[in-house]
Amino acid sequence: MLSKQAADAGFGQFVNILEWVCWKRDVYFAKVDKDGTSQECSQCGAHTGKKTLDVRVHHCPECGYIGSRDVVSAEVIRNRGLSDLGQGLENKQIACGGDLTGMEATSSSQEPEAGNLVARLGISRHSA
Repeated sequence: MLSKQAADAGFGQFVNILEWVCWKRDVYFAKVDKDGTSQECSQCGAHTGKKTLDVRVHHCPECGYIGSRDVVSAEVIRNRGLSDLGQGLENKQIACGGDLTGMEATSSSQEPEAGNLVARLGISRHSA
């Protein structure tokens, strides 16, 4: 049990350092809720129900999507992060001409529209 606590503490320190470095370099940083990711479909957002740990495959009864439980959970976290990113910037006015580190605006307007922002996160916009 001690090694799990040490690993959790180490990861917590890593996240704190990462947050500080992003703040220092004026790069957007956000934490996403990791709870319930194995109970949500990454394709349609449907609640698929609680699974035991021995169930390693995600199957959505709503849209029929089938994938690895871990991959689908990672896709849900990605989707939540991108959703939070779009909602967080939707109503903010940018005072310095629209330049945000870590963001590209496809529109030259002062106030970016939610659909016109592309995050440079190194994550493919196309899901597997």
